[in-house]
Amino acid sequence: MPTRFMRMFTATTLLATVAAVALGATPAQAATVTYSADLATAFANPERGYHNRYEIINDPAVNDYVNAATIPGFNPDLLDRTFARAKANGNTLVHSYLHLDKYKTQALPQALLDNLASGLAAVRTAGMKIVLRPAYTWDGYASVAESQILAHIAQVNAVISANADVVLHLETGYLGAWGEWHTGTLTNSSSVEEAPARYRIVKKIADTTPASIPLAMRYPIYIKEMIDPTSCVVPEGCGLTQAQKDRISFHNDCFLADVNDMGTYDNPSWMGWYYIEQKKQWMYDLATSTGFNKMVGGETCGSDGYNDAACVNAQTEMNKLNFTEINEDYAAVNTDKWKAANLAASGNDPAETCFTRIKRKMGYRLRLLDATFPTTVAPGGSLALTAHLTNDGWSGLIKSRTAYLVLDNGTNRYNLPLSSVDPRSWLAGASTVTANVTVPGGAVAGNYKLALWLPDPTAALQSRPEYSIRLANTGTWDAAKGYNVLASSVTVGSCTGDCTAPSTPTGLTVSGVTNTSVSLSWTASTDNVGVTGYQVFRGGVQVGTASGTSFTDTGRSPGQTYQYTVRAVDAAGNVSGQSATVSATTTGCSGDCTAPSAPTLSSTGKTDTSVSLSWTASTDNVAVTGYEVFRGATLVGSPTGTTFTDSGLTASTAYGYTVKARDAAGNRSAASNTVSVTTDATPQPPTGLVLDNYDGTPAYPSASQNDLGKWTGGNCFLDGGGSGIVTGGALSLRYNSCGWFGSDVGVDLSGYTYLVVRIKGAAGGEQTHFNLGLGGSTKLFADFTLDGGAHPVITTGYQDIRIPLVANGINRNSPSQLAMGFWYGGNSTVTIDHITFQ
Repeated sequence: MPTRFMRMFTATTLLATVAAVALGATPAQAATVTYSADLATAFANPERGYHNRYEIINDPAVNDYVNAATIPGFNPDLLDRTFARAKANGNTLVHSYLHLDKYKTQALPQALLDNLASGLAAVRTAGMKIVLRPAYTWDGYASVAESQILAHIAQVNAVISANADVVLHLETGYLGAWGEWHTGTLTNSSSVEEAPARYRIVKKIADTTPASIPLAMRYPIYIKEMIDPTSCVVPEGCGLTQAQKDRISFHNDCFLADVNDMGTYDNPSWMGWYYIEQKKQWMYDLATSTGFNKMVGGETCGSDGYNDAACVNAQTEMNKLNFTEINEDYAAVNTDKWKAANLAASGNDPAETCFTRIKRKMGYRLRLLDATFPTTVAPGGSLALTAHLTNDGWSGLIKSRTAYLVLDNGTNRYNLPLSSVDPRSWLAGASTVTANVTVPGGAVAGNYKLALWLPDPTAALQSRPEYSIRLANTGTWDAAKGYNVLASSVTVGSCTGDCTAPSTPTGLTVSGVTNTSVSLSWTASTDNVGVTGYQVFRGGVQVGTASGTSFTDTGRSPGQTYQYTVRAVDAAGNVSGQSATVSATTTGCSGDCTAPSAPTLSSTGKTDTSVSLSWTASTDNVAVTGYEVFRGATLVGSPTGTTFTDSGLTASTAYGYTVKARDAAGNRSAASNTVSVTTDATPQPPTGLVLDNYDGTPAYPSASQNDLGKWTGGNCFLDGGGSGIVTGGALSLRYNSCGWFGSDVGVDLSGYTYLVVRIKGAAGGEQTHFNLGLGGSTKLFADFTLDGGAHPVITTGYQDIRIPLVANGINRNSPSQLAMGFWYGGNSTVTIDHITFQ
């Protein structure tokens, strides 16, 4: 990654319009203007920030997923093609899956392609951009022939190419569960035989989409497989061009779920073994061949292994990874922590919540420091500009766009392109831009605004202000024109009449608020001729004018905070600088103001390191959307259901819990009753012959060995690249009717009576979800016979399940391998603390 220090970009003389004659008037001495920073506002900007999820294909005839009730994690309004929720959240991005489940063995119907096209048209109408991911299954094993995938890619990408102006990037998708390149055919990262097919799929996506669209992949090991393999194993050759390699980017799924982001960084490869730290460094260093940032997006998971309540890890990792976008809808256990974390002011960052800081700093945040330019220019003459800016965001711009200087007097407008300046080069930190452009020879004399314009590069979107980049300054953004005003008055040719702007208004204050209005007042400006009125701005957008020094902004929403500035205007159209900003919060409450009822809490189990809780469902006038679980005053979980297990606790320690319900409007119920629970004492270490106790020595799965020095591993689980993950000294196996775990025994067990499995389940009752095989005997776990004739029952708390070897037909002389298969239609998580023979 290029070092972040001041970079100089020089635009040589650019002819906006070739002039036959240049007037000989000498330009006035250059003026230097210093601009006020807006360090706090989390305003919208294109191609960056939080995204919300929708179903862009809304025809039930071609998409079985249009019913929100069938899709975990989606909001009820996922079919809304106005994207009202995303807009209300101040977001410019949406995300959608392209569900291809119905078409695993056939061509995509034209109705689906047409529905996709109309959905992308709706994105354009709404002024948004979209991230797309094709997938053949929502949650399960996906098996589709390579030839069918390649055919579908050609069909889908013909539509995407025709609508590339509103596609921010593609997630490569297609393979495995959720299109995440695990749990499916062609997703074995250790298989050199499968690697050529993966390469051909990515090459097909790159060949059938425009160069402007980045291609995001989840696993760093697959990114390396595409852009920097140790050798080319593709029979027809590794044909990705450098430009195509520059498009391959990173989708960090399960961001901060645990030390390896729930398997994102932790999977093996046919290319060799690479440590998690190495793979993270690859992503920290991810850049194009020309040194620009690549797209980095992602989402969090329903796990918060880093327990980042202070929001230290999120800021650190997003900064290192140059994060541009992330899912706002999933998962609340993390995003709610960000919303609850109050951060102190630091450097240029104000005091704010972690959620707001991420909203401000994801992607680029360009802030103008100062600019030097002449106050008078001649038609056909040069306009020299030097501007200093800084990027307060975590990334530069990912996609190319042209910067323009604009001269605009309301009647005449001249757009002067800075063709040799690439705004993608304005990486985090300071930059200097110099330009010397030629004013059109036929420019009409008069007073003009001078602006910096950063529009969308496509013709269809260039004129739309919502697709232009706003700088993080106060008093510079013209929302109607979509440009950033550097000066309110630059004279082209000879100025006649009044050329002096009024003074900047001072003393702007909030004189009153109601539920639906804000009243303002300020000190009068002065002018050499006379002030004729004032322009009032809310959030940088003009909302009214006033002839005097007061104004009331009506039609506001109750209980909302707004920011205002004012500037003065004279009869000649000269405009003053922007006043200081003031904030005002209206009274009252808008929308849903009724909190849910308080739940009733109880404890359902405990171990030495965990407490399991359940509570009665709350009621609400609209709907309860989730719950917040507090240990003392600390938020420890945000489940959507009525159960929660708090883990990572200290043995023999008392803890107090309460729960609050929340609704979609953010109303919280009163706290439940307090439940006090004392964790169990620390269990004794396992005795007898230890097959594996998952204490990290040897490491699972990287060492591929258990405590007997024999082979062990797993596949098809939903975490750890399919192997499951070790966390808190126990093996966690999350499954959905798919998963296999094996651990070789290979020693004589004649001296032992029991197989002992210390195990718990996420919900309890998981004994019917898997079988266990050992020594020639394989049974559903629930069918093993225990002493006294009982059968195993898994609960939410750890217990030692002692399976008699002889009574269950297990050959102790030749035990071979202990294996567990999860193919019985269940979905949950079992956690194994240790496996021993006693």
